[in-house]
Amino acid sequence: MMISRTDLCRLLVNGGKIKDNLSEKRKPTDPSDLICLSIEVRLKRYGGVVHVVVPPNPTTAAASKTNPSLLKALARAHGWYEMVLEGRAFDQRALARHASMTERYVGKVFPCAFLAPDIVESILQGHQPDDLTFARLSEGIPIEWVEQRRQFGFSPMPSR
Repeated sequence: MMISRTDLCRLLVNGGKIKDNLSEKRKPTDPSDLICLSIEVRLKRYGGVVHVVVPPNPTTAAASKTNPSLLKALARAHGWYEMVLEGRAFDQRALARHASMTERYVGKVFPCAFLAPDIVESILQGHQPDDLTFARLSEGIPIEWVEQRRQFGFSPMPSR
């Protein structure tokens, strides 16, 4: 995208709003006054809508985007797993009764206790893929960690 330094200053001063009078004739821009702005983007479809995804600037820290429903699922799954290990619950029905939730919901959440540790860490830090939602996660979690990373869009672990 090409923009003149003058127009860029005007946009910044006006908070990004264009306040030019459209009837006003514009003078040709001096080529030495032009700035070329470029950014790497990619298009990604989420929920039937196409979004422009801009990768984070490598010189700045990546923004955290914690997902409350994923965090809640991880916390519940690990809590329920502890209950099973301690012998306070023996099946899905007991977990559901203890949590005052449906067995179906417990069945969707409980497999989160078996996610690969790096996936759990990424979710806790808010660095999961943008399209990873609880609905997508609860469709079925593979047993193998390599398959989990592939299915949910995480980078493969580097080989040692």
